[in-house]
Amino acid sequence: MNRILVAQELVKIAKELMAVGKKPDARIKRRLEYLRKEIEAERISYGEIAELQSLAEYIDPDDVQLLQWADVPEKRRK
Repeated sequence: MNRILVAQELVKIAKELMAVGKKPDARIKRRLEYLRKEIEAERISYGEIAELQSLAEYIDPDDVQLLQWADVPEKRRK
């Protein structure tokens, strides 16, 4: 399974959880941390940036690094 399909599946799961009032599961948090490590290692791909943007709603509002890389406007951050 390629990274795009994994990302799409994680977004689908997260939306289902949010619909029933549950917080996103640990898989999404792990994926966000993986993407953070890719950013810090300066090897994040365009596909991973697109994935990060699709997961933007699950990024902690205080996480400036991921929000910037996800291209979230500053007024929406808090």
